[in-house]
Amino acid sequence: MSYLITIFRWIAALIIISITGSFALLVVLISFGTLRNLCATFIIKPSSRFVLWALGFRGFYPPLHKFPKHQVLYTFNHNAEQDIFLLTALGLQNTRFILSEKTWIYIPLVISALASGTFYIPQKKHSKRRAQFFKKTTKFIKKTNYSIAASSEGVHSHFHGIAPFNRGIYEMALEANIPIVPLFINVPEENNMTAHKYAKNGLLGIELLAEISTKDWKIEELDRHINDVRTIFVNRFNELNPNQKTK
Repeated sequence: MSYLITIFRWIAALIIISITGSFALLVVLISFGTLRNLCATFIIKPSSRFVLWALGFRGFYPPLHKFPKHQVLYTFNHNAEQDIFLLTALGLQNTRFILSEKTWIYIPLVISALASGTFYIPQKKHSKRRAQFFKKTTKFIKKTNYSIAASSEGVHSHFHGIAPFNRGIYEMALEANIPIVPLFINVPEENNMTAHKYAKNGLLGIELLAEISTKDWKIEELDRHINDVRTIFVNRFNELNPNQKTK
C-alpha cells in the first residue's frame, strides 16, 4: 500500500509540474524572457509549494525580503528528492539554478526548469564540456546581475548527511568575485523520498545562513575555504541530527 501511495503522489506531482511549467514557459517565451521573475514568483513558487503538499509535506522558508539583493552564489546541500521543490518554492528573483544534465530524463521538471532559465551542467566524465560550462557561466555572471544557485555536492549517491564538496562552483564564485550564501535544506530522514521510497508526511524547510565574502580568498587556498563552508553545513546538520551526526 505504501508503494502505491508513493506512486500516486509522484504522478500527481508530475502532472502539476507539467501543467504549471508549460504555462510558465509559454509566458517566458511570449515575453522574450522579460517576465521570468514574475513566473518565478506567481507560477513556479506556488506550484512548487503545491507539489510538496501533494507529496505529503509542509515547508518552512525564510522570507524573501531577507535574501540579498546583490549577486551571490547560493549553494545548498542536496540529499533528498524534495530539494528542488523547496528551492523553487522560495521564488528567488534574478537567480539561475544549475542542474546536472543527468536530470534531462525528467521531462516535466525540464519544462519548468527551462521556464526559470536553468543552466544544465555536464557530468564530471565530460571534463572538457564541463570546463567550458564553468567558463561560460562565469562570463554570464560578470555580464549580468543574476545570482547562481547550485549544489556544492554535485551528483552523488544520496544519503542522510553532507557529502564532499566540489571545487567548480567555488572557482567560479572566486573568479566572478561574488559572495557565497549557504542555504541549508532540512529534510529529516523519515521524510526523505530518495529513490522514490515511501516517506512519512512532515515538515521540511530551508534556512538562510550568513553570507560569506570571497574578497580575501586565494585560489591556492581554495580547498581550505571550501572545507570551511562545508563545515558550516556539517555543524548545522549535526545540530539538527544529534543522533545521526555526519563528518
